[in-house]
Amino acid sequence: MELPIAYVGFAQSIFICILLFLKKPLKTADIILGVWTVTIACMFGLNIFQDLGLAQEEKWSVSLSISITYPPLLYLYSKYVTIDLGKFQQKDLAHILLPIVLIIILLIVGENPKNTLYKKGSLISWIRNVVGGGFVIMLWLYGLLALRNIRNYKRHIVDIYSYKSDRISLSWLLLVIISFILVYNIIIVVSMLRETRIIITEIDTIRDAALLIYVYVIGVWGFRQNQLAMDMRLIDPSSQINAKTASKKYRKSGLNDHLAMKYKKRLIRFMNESEAWKDQNLSVALLSRQTKIASHHITEVLNKYLGKNFYVFVNEYRVEYAKKLITSSEHQSMTFISIAYECGFNSKTAFYNYFKKNTGLTPSQYKANNL
Repeated sequence: MELPIAYVGFAQSIFICILLFLKKPLKTADIILGVWTVTIACMFGLNIFQDLGLAQEEKWSVSLSISITYPPLLYLYSKYVTIDLGKFQQKDLAHILLPIVLIIILLIVGENPKNTLYKKGSLISWIRNVVGGGFVIMLWLYGLLALRNIRNYKRHIVDIYSYKSDRISLSWLLLVIISFILVYNIIIVVSMLRETRIIITEIDTIRDAALLIYVYVIGVWGFRQNQLAMDMRLIDPSSQINAKTASKKYRKSGLNDHLAMKYKKRLIRFMNESEAWKDQNLSVALLSRQTKIASHHITEVLNKYLGKNFYVFVNEYRVEYAKKLITSSEHQSMTFISIAYECGFNSKTAFYNYFKKNTGLTPSQYKANNL
């Protein structure tokens, strides 16, 4: 069973990697995810190499070296997919240097019979345990940091987008990160029990099966994933915003009251005149380009001076227009789904949910009460 999984996984990893590197526009996050698929392909390739008898012994040093790259790559992807930093930041090289150092140590010390250290089994075992412990620490540390990135993004999402979609929710990545931590901890426990002879199982089969699933998830969701937050200075809005709280948040933003009121009038005038809210994909980044107001300043103006986030700000325009269409004698032939799309909602469900949240009535109830 293991060899077919390894062959399929290797082929799929290479295929997904090529797709990611050919993606247009190619973002830093796509490159990082592509590199991760390369390392997964290397793991499958190592297992194929061993199963074909080209290696006399299990190359634990190479296998562990490859695994060490996974946690920092997942963390870096979670960072660069949620914040568009333009290019790879030099400070993030530190997350790559530690795995490289550990890999060099492993490959030098490794299971090389010609190495004088190889004869000192206790020393080799000690190094293996230390590096293995380092991997466990990296797994949890980077895993938790990646989860924090996703959590922060999800808390920011209502100030970035005017719509909801699986492409901006990052639920798939959240699932990958959590399952990755759990699966690799299971692998570590099974490996320890295998060393003590408590259980005997092929750990490579478990690992390969898990990695193959990750490859398919990346293939379906990772390739479809677009760059998300466009401005790292966006401030996290709370679900209930008040002037006092907002004032504390933006105390150091540098936006004075006079300029803020100017931006507020410009935003409202632009929304009324251009009907930009009819765009189903309207985001704060797009509105920023259209109004020439920085994204973080739009967020601040909405939170501090209007008491609402971007999602609410845009969808209030959509609901108001929907109410006019529903009660207009000229548009009685329009279905609710047609009205939803005409107003800028990207689905019937989103329209119904927000309409009821805003008015306390469903569209059909509102129509019955106002005709």
